[in-house]
Amino acid sequence: MASLATLNPDAWLYAGAWSATWWSGLHPETVGLAMRQRRLARLIDQALSASPFYKKRGGGRLCDFRPTTKHELMACFDDWATDRRITRAALESFVADPQRAASPWLGRYLVWTSSGTSGEMGYFIQDATSMAAYDAIDSLRLRGRAPLDNLNPLWGLDQRFAFVGATGGHFAGFVSLERMRRATHGRPTIQVVSALEPVARIAEQLAVIDPTVLICYPSAAVLLAERQLSGTLGLDLTEVWLGGEQFTPGQRALIQAAFQCPVRNNYGASEFFSIASECRFGNLHVNEDWVILEPVDANLQPLSGDGFSASVLLTNLANLVQPLLRYQLTDRVRFAPRPCPCGDRFRVIEVDGRSDDILRFQDAQGGPVPVLPLALETVIEEGAGITHFQLLCRGSAVIEVRFDAELPDAPAAYERLRAVLLAYLRQHRVAGLRTRFSRAAPQREQRSGKLRRIVAVQARSQGRGEVSGSSPASA
Repeated sequence: MASLATLNPDAWLYAGAWSATWWSGLHPETVGLAMRQRRLARLIDQALSASPFYKKRGGGRLCDFRPTTKHELMACFDDWATDRRITRAALESFVADPQRAASPWLGRYLVWTSSGTSGEMGYFIQDATSMAAYDAIDSLRLRGRAPLDNLNPLWGLDQRFAFVGATGGHFAGFVSLERMRRATHGRPTIQVVSALEPVARIAEQLAVIDPTVLICYPSAAVLLAERQLSGTLGLDLTEVWLGGEQFTPGQRALIQAAFQCPVRNNYGASEFFSIASECRFGNLHVNEDWVILEPVDANLQPLSGDGFSASVLLTNLANLVQPLLRYQLTDRVRFAPRPCPCGDRFRVIEVDGRSDDILRFQDAQGGPVPVLPLALETVIEEGAGITHFQLLCRGSAVIEVRFDAELPDAPAAYERLRAVLLAYLRQHRVAGLRTRFSRAAPQREQRSGKLRRIVAVQARSQGRGEVSGSSPASA
């Protein structure tokens, strides 16, 4: 969205990032590699000279740094940043007010919060350099990977953008869109719809907005596509932009059939907003001029072979205020063994990441009431103050609640969770629902060991009426 990013107050910084990103896209194996090496040297120098945390952990090369995790960085937060004014207490005071979302902190930084798939809250600070990089990547690569196809500076000015996602907090997607909305002063139109609303209400708001570009999670796009195909939505979209969840071929086929427009997929995280973007063949190419990914095994050693990794180490080459060197993401990834036929020489990656299920309940008349997993997770995190949980939804009538073993006073946590969960579902007119507390360990993915917090369970006869087996994310 180049036309939006050019309105960045740090226009000179953006122009440099845009130019460098464009040239890297033209020549990834020469210019791109050289840019990457210069940025890495700059990052290591900044981290070793100004971050007490990294002074204790590394040397002059990336491989000298021991891998780190969100838990470790949050525990050592006050020693992490290179701006020594940054403390966890001051930051938590700032993010406690959701009205400050997208407002500068300390006069110069954007703040993102995320619990992600780990369930632990993370605080990520973005400086002007990182925001310029993210803007440049999105403007040049979000809508396609061919550098010569994205030079129209006017694209976007006549579009109407609608974002369906987590709102009212310091979430990366919301903050980024709100920042653009403020910077562009109403042109183009950027409007936000809360994913916590019932799907019918989301559809009503979208009908009023009448967007040309829809931005949302794949699970939200699936539910809206179903309404579009049934004739109860009626959107006329030019593009759909997706990210934040696992995206399956079945979901893509459904969304394209419903909206009859290009679907753009993106892989990103709060730790780096635009890790990889999609080419015309549907492959995700890593933005290797700005980010380094290292697939590793369960012992955090370099992965041997072409299979999926146990996790991946991320190095953010753009952010100098809050360095991330060899930071563990729990996503399982696999680099494609062969170049992509699109011609882009940045490597192709497959991602096995966040994948929670859409839940389908019933109202008092037996009608369907679909609920987004993101909505339930947000309500429980914010309303009950619980991040490590699992909901096993058995059919449309029973939700079984499980917690990690280390959670203290689990029965009291269950009562808090139950209260906010049922209050939220009543707003959706869900009827006939029961909850129950289980001391059993949460179910985890067989391949990755990941905790899926929202799981729809297929009913089948099994002894005393028990049910087992999970449905696919697109169910």
